[in-house]
Amino acid sequence: MGSSLASVGTRRLAVYPLVFISSVLAYFYLFSTPDYPQPHTVQPADFPEFSSHAYVEVGYEEDKPEIWPYLVYKSSPFNPPSFLTSTNGYPIADGYLLFTPGNHESLKGAKQTLPIIMTTDNDLVYCYEHNDIRAEDFRVQKILGKPHLTGWQSSSKAGQGHGEWFVLDHQYDKTTYRLDESLNVTLTDLPEPTATPRFIDPREHEVTPQGTLLFTAYNNTPCDLSGMGGPKDGWVMDSMVYEIDLETRDVVSSWSALAHLDVTKSRLGWPTQTSDGSQKNPYDFFHINSVQAVGMNYLLISSRHYWACYLIDRKNGDIIWTLDGSGEEGGGSFGPLPPKGQFRWQHDARIYNVTDKSFEISVFDNHNAHNLANEGSSGPIRLSATIPPNPSVPPVVLINIPPLELIDSQSQGSYDAALSNGNQLVGYGDFPLLREYGPGNDKNDIRWEGRFGYEGAVNSYRVFKSDWKGTPRQWPPSLVYEKEGHHMKAYVSWNGATEVEFWRLYQVEIGVRLTPLGYANRTGFETVIDIPSRFNETMCIVAAAMQNGEEIRLSNRACYGGYDQAAHQ
Repeated sequence: MGSSLASVGTRRLAVYPLVFISSVLAYFYLFSTPDYPQPHTVQPADFPEFSSHAYVEVGYEEDKPEIWPYLVYKSSPFNPPSFLTSTNGYPIADGYLLFTPGNHESLKGAKQTLPIIMTTDNDLVYCYEHNDIRAEDFRVQKILGKPHLTGWQSSSKAGQGHGEWFVLDHQYDKTTYRLDESLNVTLTDLPEPTATPRFIDPREHEVTPQGTLLFTAYNNTPCDLSGMGGPKDGWVMDSMVYEIDLETRDVVSSWSALAHLDVTKSRLGWPTQTSDGSQKNPYDFFHINSVQAVGMNYLLISSRHYWACYLIDRKNGDIIWTLDGSGEEGGGSFGPLPPKGQFRWQHDARIYNVTDKSFEISVFDNHNAHNLANEGSSGPIRLSATIPPNPSVPPVVLINIPPLELIDSQSQGSYDAALSNGNQLVGYGDFPLLREYGPGNDKNDIRWEGRFGYEGAVNSYRVFKSDWKGTPRQWPPSLVYEKEGHHMKAYVSWNGATEVEFWRLYQVEIGVRLTPLGYANRTGFETVIDIPSRFNETMCIVAAAMQNGEEIRLSNRACYGGYDQAAHQ
């Protein structure tokens, strides 16, 4: 965390007042914090105000031009992507952006691939600390009425995978769930020959108001594929949905695509480049990619490889109706969709505004797939449909927002059609672009846009926008102390702390005595504090995070020039 950044080419980021280190860079050292007094309240008169501002720089990998520019901080090791942003000046929804920048298998375009929370002003809020993982579906969900961060993680890089679902509370205390013996579930085969039995799939993990978790899983299953020219003793990846009680971890229900769908109706060609229907390379006929609870009795399920969405009876698993995206005669329960409402290879199906006569449904329409590119632009679609389904009354297109330029997103993608102010948030999946549109059907009304990678090198399965408040318990603030010419500067951050109002600085004297120096307003993820020249002889300092008028946590001790007072006692 305290390593030199001299090897990374950097430049100023115009939206922040930055300080370029052009003089003496006094290296800082982090020492184990001695037994300081516990956080306490000191009269404000003891603390003069110091000037402060946000600090961040933009780093480049000069020998790796495929890596997108990234943010660089002094007191933090995290390097989230630097958004290339644009706005049209109209209001955007409140909240932070939560997403999971990831690398393509063939080209590594992200400096770090970790779940992150960022502001639309291009600054970090929180970065999930875990090494060498793949992560997806990072978002805020309510559990027992309280907001939590949830996500999926795995060391597997495959599209279908085994992994675990994690939950972080407001203090970032972590709980994990695996589909293994702890849930009393047995699957017939492992997704990979050497995989450990952790089968929760990356695509969907929805917490219901009933305190259950809906998640997707894959099970390699024997299947007769002779009806489509495959082997009679073939194998498929069976798309499954499990619902578990979060408190007891008991399985409440499960659903199998193979038990309810005809394999020969899949839109995925046979054979594929990655599947020959063998046990080693099973056929992914259904490819489930979203599940949503609809009231108490139903589930909405999206199948990428059937170009369809299904309403499922939650009790017996029966299919109530099918919304077919192909536009073909006889397809689905609602008849052919209008041309602008048709979708292919879609993701993130969601139902809204359900009444006893109608409902609205949204999807991210990829319209493209691997080896089936340039079939049309990818983007959000929203429809209104009557119930019960009536093919003579086709669904009405409410939203179809093709991007201004051709965007060919061959996988992944998300669409939130109902942000807090009515705006719409679109994540373009394996095309590294996030956009917030206004509430209408105007493709020109791009309220905010953020690019976070080069095409073909970076992706994010989904993106979310939510409020979040966090105060870490597992780690303290991080402090760096440097001399620049004749001036001293402190750089302080606290990963995930959203409610810190200002920082107090203390001089650390011999023993454990802390002498007040001053305070400064907290600005940005990392605050740089200008320490007046009269304190130039101060060798070691600590910072205290102030929240609601109280000191809530002390940082590490940071010493200028490597001088450790503890060693001179």
